[in-house]
Amino acid sequence: MRVPSRTIPLLALSLSALSCTSNALRITYSSEPQGAIITSVDSVVTIGRAPVTEIYSLETLPEPDANGCIIIPGVEAVWDSGATARIGRLRICDLGDTRRFIQLPRPNGYPGLEQDLEVAATQGLQRARDRDFSRIGGVEAPRSNPTGN
Repeated sequence: MRVPSRTIPLLALSLSALSCTSNALRITYSSEPQGAIITSVDSVVTIGRAPVTEIYSLETLPEPDANGCIIIPGVEAVWDSGATARIGRLRICDLGDTRRFIQLPRPNGYPGLEQDLEVAATQGLQRARDRDFSRIGGVEAPRSNPTGN
């Protein structure tokens, strides 16, 4: 059976993409309510607004310990009201599972919950708009008839 010459580059690209994804650990940080700014505790680098996914290359992380586990830096969530939540370093031993989901809840009783809920609602609306925008091929639908017809 002869393989078309166009198939070989696509197969090579697919295999290289597959090998890259197996060398990375994807952690999605979520906050409750959504919209907290997630920052790496070790380097004070902002990862983004929750929900946000950080990709950790296994080549750049410290070598696994004697049990085959690696350590991922801890993160802190800061809501617009000033409320904070933090998790320490994560010890991950099952490197076969390359996707993780971590939720950081807002502390109860901290003032400014209404402000944080408003940010979450605004962020949710923006994500919905972005999703709709990408579904129609990146072209925003007209809001009115500019020709008057």
